[in-house]
Amino acid sequence: MLAGFIICFIVGLLCIFMGYLTWKKKILSLIAGYNEETFKGDKEKLAKAVGVFTIIIGVLTILLPFGLEFISEWVGLLFGAITFVGTILLIIYVNQLNRPK
Repeated sequence: MLAGFIICFIVGLLCIFMGYLTWKKKILSLIAGYNEETFKGDKEKLAKAVGVFTIIIGVLTILLPFGLEFISEWVGLLFGAITFVGTILLIIYVNQLNRPK
């Protein structure tokens, strides 16, 4: 059980760090599938959207084992649903950013 807490904590911190690098430091090469030549949209908005989403997922990952331990297994399903729906919405938003105006 302790190993799960430690692993979620480390993975969550890694997500938060990567989100920070993407959002604040504008290291867009951390985004899977990002290509400088083909992306025509606003890179500032892209960095913020992906960075903030990654930070939120990192915080939720850190909180996940506590919710599973002290609330119920439904927290895991809620975590999965938030991650799934959030990812779909992020993909839609990033694709709209990349459209020519």
